[in-house]
Amino acid sequence: MLFKTKADFKEVFEMYYIPLCNFANNVIYNETYAEDVVQDVFIKLWSKNDSLVINEGIKSYLFKMTKNKALEFLRTQKSRSQLHKNVNIDVVQSTDHDELSKVYMRMEQLNNSLRHLPPKCREVFALHKFNGLSYKEIADSMGISIKTVENHMLKAMKILRSILVKKKHLSTK
Repeated sequence: MLFKTKADFKEVFEMYYIPLCNFANNVIYNETYAEDVVQDVFIKLWSKNDSLVINEGIKSYLFKMTKNKALEFLRTQKSRSQLHKNVNIDVVQSTDHDELSKVYMRMEQLNNSLRHLPPKCREVFALHKFNGLSYKEIADSMGISIKTVENHMLKAMKILRSILVKKKHLSTK
């Protein structure tokens, strides 16, 4: 038996869920499907708890299991075109590869930086900056005060600035 209690399972889940989602997203390129894959991994892990023996350590096992589930997901897709429906046609047809690479590099840098934000803070930041919601709309949808939204945004900006300053400092060395 791998997990003696539900609390043991919950601890592993909370420790590895987000890193596994990010890992699966790098394989699938779809956050929703990546989360589904990771949830399937944890369901299988819990359902086989009584008979499961892990020799290489839980972390390695989870990442290997997630990789296999993500690849299985890709194989079961009807066609690769379904995975690429959301790609911006203008970007795909662009011939300015330098500019295109800069855009993707900035997007990746932003995504990596956003992973350092606490979950609620990241959610508030994304709703405001990416979805264009006002502080009031965010507060209403999340059931929090406008002041809390402001605090989350301030915290997000402070963390992101410090990360970008560190990266800029490291890249100049």
